[in-house]
Amino acid sequence: MTWRDIPERTGRALENFARSPRIRIPRPNRPPIQLATDHVRAKPAITPQISMMIGMSAIGLGVWGTLFPNSVKRTLGVKASTPVIRALFGAREMWSGYSLAGDPTKAGVLWARVGGDIFDIAVLTALDNPANRKRRTARAALGFVMAVTALDIVTAARMSAVQRNCV
Repeated sequence: MTWRDIPERTGRALENFARSPRIRIPRPNRPPIQLATDHVRAKPAITPQISMMIGMSAIGLGVWGTLFPNSVKRTLGVKASTPVIRALFGAREMWSGYSLAGDPTKAGVLWARVGGDIFDIAVLTALDNPANRKRRTARAALGFVMAVTALDIVTAARMSAVQRNCV
């Protein structure tokens, strides 16, 4: 080995460590200690971070729906009662947000979000009628929810294919 080989070998060692974080600690006259972590692999690797961001935005929407249901009703022109808004919008978003914040690799929670998004699309489509004075706001919210639904579907599909390396 020459001094020119050192950067290449170091680079390979760091790359292997990044793929499967583990380290062996040698001990005299005893077996070595091996430390390893559970490393989530998703394609692409950014998917867990996107899932975490989806969870954080869901917490924000959940807080709005839970603590300020009358604001939701005024903004979108919803005629449902306050407890219905809290349950169907606030509590659902809070649950999915906290679940994804705790573990962004939960594909089941992401698929549940897709189901909730479909419900939201149905409600917002019903609110997009001439009788609703807040029709333009409901239409804008519908466009936003449709974009988020596409992101939720892609993220859920990718997180469904996650593999874990447990040592």
